[in-house]
Amino acid sequence: MRFDFYAFITEAEQRKRELGLSDDAAAVEALRNKGGARTSRKRAMLERMDQRARKAGRNPIPAHF
Repeated sequence: MRFDFYAFITEAEQRKRELGLSDDAAAVEALRNKGGARTSRKRAMLERMDQRARKAGRNPIPAHF
């Protein structure tokens, strides 16, 4: 059996509607991991990712570090 990515996305979107979940910025931020238990190594990695994205002229991935 092959994995159908598009069917998965369709089912996920349906579950989100059934649960009343939203993709607006405030809802996403409320669900985001705040990083309180992150290791210093992970925080450093996120900082490097942020710096590389900015140097490349891209928006960094939102992260708490």
